[in-house]
Amino acid sequence: MEGVTNTNYIEFNLPTSEIFIDSLRTDDSDFILVGDYEDPLLGALAAKAYFELQYDSGAVIADTLLLDSVVFILKIEDQLMNDASAIFNMEFHGLRDSLFSQAVYLATKQLTLAKRIQSVKEIVLKSDTLLTFSGADFGYYLYEKLKGLDVSDQYAYTSEFAFVPAVENEALLSFDLISDETKILIFSRDPSDSLFITQLKFNSVHFTHLDRNKSDTDLSGLSNLDSLQFADDFSIFNPLQGLFTVLDFSEVMLFLYQLDDFVLNNVELEVGLTTASTDPIVGVNFYALNQESGINGNVFASLDLVLAGNLDYISTFNQAANDFLLSEKSFISGAGAFSPLISEVSELTYNSMITLALEDQYLRKTFLGEDTFDKLVMIAEDRLTFNQSFIERGSVAVKIYYTKSKGL
Repeated sequence: MEGVTNTNYIEFNLPTSEIFIDSLRTDDSDFILVGDYEDPLLGALAAKAYFELQYDSGAVIADTLLLDSVVFILKIEDQLMNDASAIFNMEFHGLRDSLFSQAVYLATKQLTLAKRIQSVKEIVLKSDTLLTFSGADFGYYLYEKLKGLDVSDQYAYTSEFAFVPAVENEALLSFDLISDETKILIFSRDPSDSLFITQLKFNSVHFTHLDRNKSDTDLSGLSNLDSLQFADDFSIFNPLQGLFTVLDFSEVMLFLYQLDDFVLNNVELEVGLTTASTDPIVGVNFYALNQESGINGNVFASLDLVLAGNLDYISTFNQAANDFLLSEKSFISGAGAFSPLISEVSELTYNSMITLALEDQYLRKTFLGEDTFDKLVMIAEDRLTFNQSFIERGSVAVKIYYTKSKGL
């Protein structure tokens, strides 16, 4: 008997819902958030930032130098405020706790503040791209610590601080810490009145604490991971407020597990947005839903360690394949690396090829008996983004082209 092949196509429309996840990583972004904002639909949000400063370049603070002035220049990446201008009112604190480069810091993590070093009160405009303010009190605080150090110790010196929104603050700002425009400049003078400049920088150790208050909204009383449908026509996907969209793959997976002797030629995941998504989330990852903790994502924090050779590649890859959708190149033999699928928005649509990821799920279930995902959670690649997406219900589709072999 000779076999023939039949090429088939099937499309699934995925049910969607929303969940509230109050704590995801905020230490793996180039940004910190500081301030307050009240969304009339989703509730009040307050953000404080913890960070570490260190020497960058310029003069070493010698005993012969006197402090002249300090200037902070922070690149504003984005902002939320109700009017064209707003009072930005924050306090600058030292920290009693230390920050650690190998730690994972989540949005609900808080550290113990030390004394307030200074207050900052500025007027910000929606058109502003920089926040510039005097750091005189901070300068006196730091100066006393640096002047007694040897040159080599100053080069290696680090210290932890926090920006905390103060009473009567009216804006929430996102600061880009790696921008060339972000600077901390210390101006000093010697006895002959010559001017010296020392530049500090934010290093890679920082995170943002988010306090979400939904008591005056329709979300009041919502427990973490409670499934909901906020509206009939769309799902709200707002990382800053902790609202994420769940895609139900159970019908798709059931269909695959019931097939025999088939090859997946092409599988496409398409997520459509409503026209209300004027500033949609740019990049999205898809994590397996865990009803106890929200998402299976622990291995995601280990990718850099795997690539550096500090963790076993095979076991970590296998765990990652069950934690989130991997990119197509992750499954190609000899690629030597793996990465999460990133779906970037284009013309109000997230469109992703997930052929090899679903094939891998099928093989694990069929031949190894492993449990695979039934639901995936859409998580913003940048979890500190101010953008939000409105996902149109009924627009989420999985399109499968497959070849089935039959004996004649």
